[in-house]
Amino acid sequence: MTRFPSAKEVMIDGTERPIQRPKDQQRQKNHYSGKKKCHRSQHLIMTDSDKKVLVLSKAREGKVHGHSAVRRAKNW
Repeated sequence: MTRFPSAKEVMIDGTERPIQRPKDQQRQKNHYSGKKKCHRSQHLIMTDSDKKVLVLSKAREGKVHGHSAVRRAKNW
């Protein structure tokens, strides 16, 4: 990776945080995680082999699957 030349291996993972149910109907739909059965925000994290966090994405809708979020992410 050009942004992190010292990193030989990287790991990308998604993590979710529960949020208060949004009042707006569309936001409720976008943030509802069918897997966890509650409203959530999702972050993507990239770490190196020493478990140092290289990138932490901004919060995304909880409805989006982690693999899809990685494919849609830019600047990784």
